[in-house]
Amino acid sequence: MYLISTSKKTILSDFADLETKSTYVHANGESTDFQFSSQGRVFVEVDKKAGLAVMRIKENQQNALEIQRVRKLTIENAYSVCCAKTVSNHIAIGQSSGYIKQFNFRTAELIHRYPANASRSSVLYLDYNCTDEYIAAVLEDGKINICGTKTRQRIDTVTIDEHSTLARFHPRKRFHLAVASYKGAVSVYDLQSKRTIFHLSDAHSAPCRDVSMCSSQSSLLVSVGYDCNINVFDIRRNKAQSSSGRLNYTHPLSTVALSECGTYFCAGNLKGELITYDMRSTRAPLAVRAVHDGSAVTRVAFMPTPAEEQQSSSFNSSNNVTVDARPAATVEQTPSDELVRQQRDSFCDFLDTQRPRLLDRMSTRLTTSRRDSFDWDTLMTKPITEDGRLSICQTGTGLSPSDGSSVDTLQQTVSSGLRERNISADAKLKQIAETDETSELHEQSVNCSVDSDKENPPMAAEIEEKRRLRMLSASRNSTPHHVASAASKASTLQLQPQQLLPKTSSNVSSVASQISDGLQYDVRKELVELRESIEDRFTQLERDLKWSAEVSKFQTFTQVAQYWKQQMANTEEIRDGLGMLLRHDRFKKEFCRLKNENDMLRAEVQHLRSQLNN
Repeated sequence: MYLISTSKKTILSDFADLETKSTYVHANGESTDFQFSSQGRVFVEVDKKAGLAVMRIKENQQNALEIQRVRKLTIENAYSVCCAKTVSNHIAIGQSSGYIKQFNFRTAELIHRYPANASRSSVLYLDYNCTDEYIAAVLEDGKINICGTKTRQRIDTVTIDEHSTLARFHPRKRFHLAVASYKGAVSVYDLQSKRTIFHLSDAHSAPCRDVSMCSSQSSLLVSVGYDCNINVFDIRRNKAQSSSGRLNYTHPLSTVALSECGTYFCAGNLKGELITYDMRSTRAPLAVRAVHDGSAVTRVAFMPTPAEEQQSSSFNSSNNVTVDARPAATVEQTPSDELVRQQRDSFCDFLDTQRPRLLDRMSTRLTTSRRDSFDWDTLMTKPITEDGRLSICQTGTGLSPSDGSSVDTLQQTVSSGLRERNISADAKLKQIAETDETSELHEQSVNCSVDSDKENPPMAAEIEEKRRLRMLSASRNSTPHHVASAASKASTLQLQPQQLLPKTSSNVSSVASQISDGLQYDVRKELVELRESIEDRFTQLERDLKWSAEVSKFQTFTQVAQYWKQQMANTEEIRDGLGMLLRHDRFKKEFCRLKNENDMLRAEVQHLRSQLNN
């Protein structure tokens, strides 16, 4: 294990004996703070005067670790920094002007800016939670602002004792926030239930400077302060642990870090020393060394090891990706996939998964002119297979597959239309109308072929065409029921093979092809219109919500102003009433008489004194 500690220098040390492995000297000689990124050996430093620096720990040619600066970011008023836990290259910067900005430090792109409070207090400390959904910002006035990265707005302000100086999210629990106070208190606040689950006001007799938690032991909390004490707490018991409750040291302590396993921790003090402990035996420290040569240690942290990185990646994948249980199937998450997943809205994901079911329902809800009374769900429960159609043709009508090819083609077209889940109301009506039209065309062609004269086929075709147009206009203006559709299909199936003419079968096949082409065009058109109507509806709902929020805000301000005016009027009435009562009060009259008499006696005494002096 290795440690990274910062002061006027950034030093990489070995945990076993605190031997210095690498040193990076800052050009301006100022103390810096830092936090590790999700990439493992990459961390970001912040200097209140020079800005930000992206650092990394890399192996050199001699297989030794050394600290290198990757790039430098010049951002004005940078006061604190924190790195995202799951998304690589994302950081949040707290400024002395009170603003909080999210950046991509690889591309130097501004992602979002959160506005400052009215007091414009400086942001002392920032931290992401384990899923990067929230950012906790500790302000100079002691308040803690909770900002949502998905909603991109401030969602809550936590005030524990108005002296908070540092707040860290739990590395595994999304809503647990550990807070250190300048008055020495240590607290753990639950953002979901909005209650304090752990609080000790007398944890330190001097300012508490740092707290640390680990993912392997969720109830473990370590805090250090200027009272030279190291406290080890059990959050569940709301008190210090009996075996290693409080450790005393000779100098004030400024920072502490727990290892991921929860067995070791390291503390830094104002003298520049690093002190390492084993949690199993805290009678004496493992090692003590003056690493920073007299300058106060600003921050210390354990360098992530490959095993810890693997555990963190498996934890993140278990929260975000569902992997198949088969050993051959593996899913790999890339940083770009995580970024896309974090930026998508959960409601959009719900619509994507429910799109086949919602299209039919929402089409009837959004537009009243497209309501359809045809029971498609009932027809979908018992679909007719190919074998069933062949058996009906062979037993019910006696048609051979070669003679009934046109009927099978028409039935396949109708059944495929019934199986389509995303057909809108107008497309369904048109499909039913054209199915009825086809059945009527069959009957008309059969009647014409039997009763009419065979020597006048052009006249019969003209009559059929006129009747087809008449039936088409009538069917488009009505809404048939599924019983009529079933009857038309039954009449189609009962046609005899000797009644079907070659010309009629060719007309039916052409009509069926036109039906399929028209259905596809109508389906695409209706989908486009439905998508546009949904988008318009969402836009209108957004505007309505904004308008209702502004109206409610205005009404609230108006009611508060009216309430204060009423209270002022009541106060004035009470004052006037008390004045009228005091005018006729006997006690007041006697008090005023005695006061006047005392004033007269005081004046006479002064006059006598002046005469005696003369």
